Amino acid sequence: MKKLNNKIAIITGGAKGIGLEVSRLFAQNGALVIYTDKNKKKGEKSLKEINKYGNAIFFQMDVSKELDWKSFLKFLKVQKFNKINILVNNAGIYLGKDILKVTSKDFTELISINLLGTFFGIKFITPHLKRAGEFSNSMSSIINLSSIAGLVGSRLDPLYSMSKGGITTFTKSMAIYYGNRKYPIRINQIHPGIIETDMGKQVEDSRIIQNPNMSKKQSYNEGINQTPIGRLGSPNEIAKGILYLASNDSSFMTGSSLVVDGGLTAQ
Repeated sequence: MKKLNNKIAIITGGAKGIGLEVSRLFAQNGALVIYTDKNKKKGEKSLKEINKYGNAIFFQMDVSKELDWKSFLKFLKVQKFNKINILVNNAGIYLGKDILKVTSKDFTELISINLLGTFFGIKFITPHLKRAGEFSNSMSSIINLSSIAGLVGSRLDPLYSMSKGGITTFTKSMAIYYGNRKYPIRINQIHPGIIETDMGKQVEDSRIIQNPNMSKKQSYNEGINQTPIGRLGSPNEIAKGILYLASNDSSFMTGSSLVVDGGLTAQ
């Protein structure tokens, strides 16, 4: 049974990693997927792959740019997508630098994409989600991508923790906001552990940069050693959690955190 039949989903940062896996899984489960990415080449390449599983549309944008969001809203209007059922705020970056070497430009980019991008998604898509929720038997759903670094301190990147910790409390606050206004929108978040993605490789590289005597293999194994389940996670395992939060299976959840980290934060 397809869990997202007749639903329209927006996924930011959907051209690679977890975002690409979510786009594929949503399309496979019957959703019309509208995914964004600032990398046009990767976005168009991913479109062919996602369309093997269902229906998808790619829109190039930078989630940190308000003008890009306004152009996206015009696109939705032209395409007559006035009702959106699902929003996945996935786009995000990781610095992995020693905090004493982080420049103001680095910091601004991190906060602009991870926090401002999430804020813009909610600000601009809420009216579409509200309309969809009012005209369906189930509420609309937002899933924010936080991280285990949004629950506990990061060994390698305190500023990444700052941005993801902001998403953690923002998600809870927005659940109250929607509830107080009787908006038919649920909002939850997922906290991935160390995942086999490009960002996971960045974490691996940052260990080496901050520990110059460590080899690439040692850095990879360090991530495994931190994870009680004994391996790193896959993008598909995170995507399945996001599918659950997007579907009616999680109909009594809002303001909640789904931790998918192989037991890392259980320690």
